[in-house]
Amino acid sequence: MLKRENRLSKIIRKTGEKKYNSALFTIRISDSKDGKVRFGFVVSKKIDKRAVVRNRTKRVLSDAAKDFLEDLAGKDIVVVAKKSLTFTEKEDVEKEFGSIFKK
Repeated sequence: MLKRENRLSKIIRKTGEKKYNSALFTIRISDSKDGKVRFGFVVSKKIDKRAVVRNRTKRVLSDAAKDFLEDLAGKDIVVVAKKSLTFTEKEDVEKEFGSIFKK
């Protein structure tokens, strides 16, 4: 789980945000007002109706995002999960994050 200071409480669309698509998720990155990186994870009921699966998906995303906190200072990042992410391992998610965040 990410620390409270690294979590977005409200997810809103901002102008000037960059959008990256992957087979597992879509990422929207925008500049933050403070110097901290904040993540928000969106997993809808269209992905899976069971809350257990949606919460597991959020945990996998959160654990994979921990490795990139230092590299992304001053950004607000919203990750929108796709159905293919449901039973993907953490290592595969980390590889996808790495390939997107290196851009």
